[in-house]
Amino acid sequence: MKKSLYFIGIAGSAMGNVAVACARKGFTVSGSDSGIYPPMSTFLEQNGIQMFHSFHPDNIQSSNPDMVIIGNAISRGNPELEYVLNHRISYTSMPAIVHDELIAHNTSIVITGTHGKTTTTSIAAWLFEDAGKQPGFLIGGMPNGFDTGCRPVPDELHNTDKGIFVIEGDEYDTAFFDKRSKFFHYSPTIVVINAIEFDHADIFNSLDDIRKSFKTMIRLIPSNGYLITCADFTETCDIALDANTQVETFGLHSKADWHIADIKTDEFSTVFTVYYKNSFFGTFTFSMSGEHNIRNAVGALASCFHAGLSAEEIKNGLATFKAPKRRMEEIAIWNNCIIIDDFAHHPTAISETVKAIKAKYPHRDIIACFEPRSNTTTRNIFQKEFAECFDGCKSVIIGPVNRPERYKESERLNIPLLLQYYSSKGVQSYSVQRNDSLWGEEAIEYIKECAQTHDIIVLMSNGNIGGLRNLLQ
Repeated sequence: MKKSLYFIGIAGSAMGNVAVACARKGFTVSGSDSGIYPPMSTFLEQNGIQMFHSFHPDNIQSSNPDMVIIGNAISRGNPELEYVLNHRISYTSMPAIVHDELIAHNTSIVITGTHGKTTTTSIAAWLFEDAGKQPGFLIGGMPNGFDTGCRPVPDELHNTDKGIFVIEGDEYDTAFFDKRSKFFHYSPTIVVINAIEFDHADIFNSLDDIRKSFKTMIRLIPSNGYLITCADFTETCDIALDANTQVETFGLHSKADWHIADIKTDEFSTVFTVYYKNSFFGTFTFSMSGEHNIRNAVGALASCFHAGLSAEEIKNGLATFKAPKRRMEEIAIWNNCIIIDDFAHHPTAISETVKAIKAKYPHRDIIACFEPRSNTTTRNIFQKEFAECFDGCKSVIIGPVNRPERYKESERLNIPLLLQYYSSKGVQSYSVQRNDSLWGEEAIEYIKECAQTHDIIVLMSNGNIGGLRNLLQ
């Protein structure tokens, strides 16, 4: 008989999707959060999950769960967590329940790195799906082609040599009681590592801390597994030096095992060729543009090849792949301008996105609107990089620093200094002065003044970007 599970913090994207996957495996699932809104509330309700819209011990009592899953946003002082601890109720983390119930003994393909995890995981999952392999998966964003971000391996394939689970391996911490990176829990058979850079300043003190986390994780790969790293980044290649498994590389670098060549991009698609260990592997058509997205695709296809897909199956799957939501997603036409919604919020991701847009639309000007929102980008850690990453834009709009009271003024991202730099380079720029949830109402007035017909307006944020997304649709 299946257990009953209770998720504290169920409205988070990963938590909600894992809760639904567990419900589809036959568990009785309930959970709580401080705010549960559509589309997540609708999604949970459609899958028969009981929801509590606040944290209270009575919720745990009435649900009487066999196991409580505690989200990594939940900390000591939460009334439900305190009740669980005080009453010795069994609890675990989301990554642990994913390992125990969804990965188990299936082939585990773990997609990691600072950038590109959601896109690469989505591509790999789709390649298996298109080939009829029925993979399980956990994707951090909103994938196209699936009705959920997390799906179990079908019962008839689960824990067999045909069971495949593709998972986005986040380096962020697991839970209040487990400060290891989430990817430690995922029993990898194959690991893909794209770029590694400093991020998550709230839990990592330095790039060296991040290196240690990745180096420890790759010790878990079996000797008959694979570590597939991006040859274009020295940091990533260095991580693999001590691996006790088969190591391959991918990228634009001429010595990459999976070498990318002959890239051709237009407004509709990208065509590129891959050579595997100096032999022609295939020419592929892909819906996304940008070198970073081509790297994502090749990292995914390399992992899928080693898990059993043929070059032809990969070619067919890539041709039908649709990008996840908020990954260079063209969401609207506004005043004859194309509106692009993108998750980029790290200077490297921003730079790559700008280059990708220029490759796809070489004759159009770009207006970039960026929201400093994450724990890393609200600080001046990347002050220099944020000055340079918008190169190629006609105009840059900077939203207010999110929750600036968290840091001393000397530690915050210095927006006036950024505007001085943009001005010195002849780039129009504007700093939004409003600091509420609807600051997009101010930003759009500036956009109306500077936007011209056929411009590209790209929204870059891991949040709501001041409501601007809705205002431009």
